[in-house]
Order: sequence, then C-alpha cells, then structure tokens
Amino acid sequence: MDSIEKKMERMIREGGEGKVYFPDDFFECGSDKGISKALQRLVARGVLMRMSRGLYCSPIEDRHWGMGKLMAGADSVLEKYKYRDGFRTALCGCAAQNALGLSEQVVMNPVFSTDGPSRRIHYRDGLRPIILEHVSPRIFNYKSRIVMLTVLALEDIGPKDLWEFDTERMEEIYAEIPYEEIREDLKSTPRWIRDIILQIKGMSNKKFNKYDGRVQRRAS
Repeated sequence: MDSIEKKMERMIREGGEGKVYFPDDFFECGSDKGISKALQRLVARGVLMRMSRGLYCSPIEDRHWGMGKLMAGADSVLEKYKYRDGFRTALCGCAAQNALGLSEQVVMNPVFSTDGPSRRIHYRDGLRPIILEHVSPRIFNYKSRIVMLTVLALEDIGPKDLWEFDTERMEEIYAEIPYEEIREDLKSTPRWIRDIILQIKGMSNKKFNKYDGRVQRRAS
C-alpha cells in the first residue's frame, strides 16, 4: 500500500506545474496529522513549495530565463480561493476606469471587487496581499461587461467628483454598443449612472452637468 506521501506526490505530479493546494485537497490520502507531516517532507524534497501558512503550490520550472523553480502567481492563488470559498471577482473601481480609458492610472496592487466579504489574502512573504473589496452582488448580474465596468468606475469616482469624468471617451465606447444589448442591464444600474448612459445614447431628456455632479433637465 502506498504511503500518504506517495499518494500526495502522485496527485501533485498529475496536477502539473503551478497548481495551488490547501491541505484539505489531500483529505483522501490519510489523517490530518499524516498529511501535515507529508507536506513538510514534500516541501523539503522540492515537490511542493510552501507559499504561506496552509497554502502550497507545485513549482514552476523557468525554462526561459533559467531562474529555477518559481511559485504560482497571485492570479492562481485567487482562483483557488474563489473555487474553495465560492465568491466572484471583478476589477476594482480604479482598474475599471483604466480599462475604459477614463484614467491612465495603473493599479499596481492586486485589488479586486468581490461579492464575498472584504478581506486580505496573504499568500507570499514580502509581497502585497490580494485585497478583496465587497461590492453589491448585482455587479455580477450585468450581461454587458461594459455596463459592469461603467458602474464600477463611476461608483468609484462618485457623482460629486465627475469633473474627472471623460464624457467624450464614454460616447466613443457606447457608440459601438446597440441600445438593445444594454437595455435590460440599465434596469438595475444606479439611477444617476443610468441617466448618464441614456444621455450619452441620446435617449434622455436630461443633461448631465459634470461640474456639480447633478443631472439636470434641459431647458425647454
């Protein structure tokens, strides 16, 4: 009969390089105590790499630059947590602004919007944690990615600070989108954002004054 360590090693080899593991992934291999000891031995042998407490990955061999064995990145860690804990993620507000071309600011930290609780995932010593910021779950119900990004971006800016808002850029984006593709999504967007989109699409009798953050009716 194979030992706990051999069973775990077989799973890791079959999983391939860069796969992220929690100890519970090996529950079928033996007792918690046996798995814990096997993890220590597998790390010592280089079969696994310990990323942080309770988080491991199979090494990625750098065959291009010759940097040896590398750990999995933040994206792989985040996907692992999403699968285990059942939450979804989207870009954070600042990143959504950049994706839409409303801002040139690049988000350097791994920050994401989520329908789960706000939290920090510390996955590597010396690296910034993955930051999850809770947003309304309705964000993930939008069928149009553009509408989702628009809501994330504009809610991050806020109606009082829309002097930074690039109306011309938004007109370019929405000119390419048929109204019928976003009509259902607009039912659940915040009213002030819906008014902006409708005004951009030329389907509203309101005019957005970006200098005071209010939507005003056109003079008749």
